[in-house]
Amino acid sequence: MKRRHKQLLGIVVSVVVVAVIAYLAAPTVMKLRMPPETQPALAPPEAPPAGLAEEKPAAEVAAPAESAGAEAAQKAFQHGTELLAARKLIEARGELSAALFSGSLDDQQARQARNALEDLADITIFSSRIFEGDPYTFQYTVARGELLKDVERHKQLHVPPSIILKINGLRSAESIRAGQTLKFIQGPFHAVISNSRFTMDIYLQRSGLEKVYVKRLRVGLGKDGSTPTGAWKVALGRKMRNATWYPPPNSGVTLALQPGDKDYPLGKDGYWIGLEGTDPNTAGFRGYGIHGTNDPNSIGRAESLGCIRLADPDIDLVFSLLYEEWSTVRVEP
Repeated sequence: MKRRHKQLLGIVVSVVVVAVIAYLAAPTVMKLRMPPETQPALAPPEAPPAGLAEEKPAAEVAAPAESAGAEAAQKAFQHGTELLAARKLIEARGELSAALFSGSLDDQQARQARNALEDLADITIFSSRIFEGDPYTFQYTVARGELLKDVERHKQLHVPPSIILKINGLRSAESIRAGQTLKFIQGPFHAVISNSRFTMDIYLQRSGLEKVYVKRLRVGLGKDGSTPTGAWKVALGRKMRNATWYPPPNSGVTLALQPGDKDYPLGKDGYWIGLEGTDPNTAGFRGYGIHGTNDPNSIGRAESLGCIRLADPDIDLVFSLLYEEWSTVRVEP
């Protein structure tokens, strides 16, 4: 696709997203969008002058499989934009997610796809509305004596009850009444952290279903490359609020800190999501996790002792999404 066509398509995507979201957004939609990314976007590469493509050395010509993948990504991106314009939100979400996860979009298109998908997540996942054909959400009427955690376990949703409460506008599980119809999400949610970009991408993926992109957050990471790359999962029994912080050997601190103590490092709510390594690169590591921070200026920087830091509103969201044993976390270079 030539640069001019990409730019025109980008303009169309932005206009369509604004129009559709304005039309569909309702008071029940949770406002989970993040501020615009602060890193400058790279301009799309210049198209080669006409007639020069055949003069490239053979080594520089894209392999057929790569070319086919890029072409498929472009088609998915364009089709997703068209579906969004037609207000077919679930189908648009699927096509744009496929295009984004292909890794074949240029920086501008990837940013446009992420923005559109975050808006779609706010409407289709994080609101109380149900959309026909959405494989990740459904309605359920609570029976007499049935608790929210019972429904989650019986349906094997693999999402924390706290996110179900949030999307249904409920303060606590005790406020649920028999005969009440609620919206449920089928998980689990997963996260991918980029060491080089200081980002966390959240997505939904359930066995047998295609991945759905949800949100990008900014993170703080370990100084001197001390956040180990590789595969992890949320450890069973290691997800806590108001957690005690136990100093690692390299911290210079000798005593454990409790919420309210001076220099308590886990943020105002003390969220801690303990991680367990699941591949040869991570299996030997202990004590790593995702947590809040008392130093918001460290977000976007390599200043932690190796753990993954999030600002208070973001750790609150992530804590409500990641599920013990089932949610995976992958740290990339």
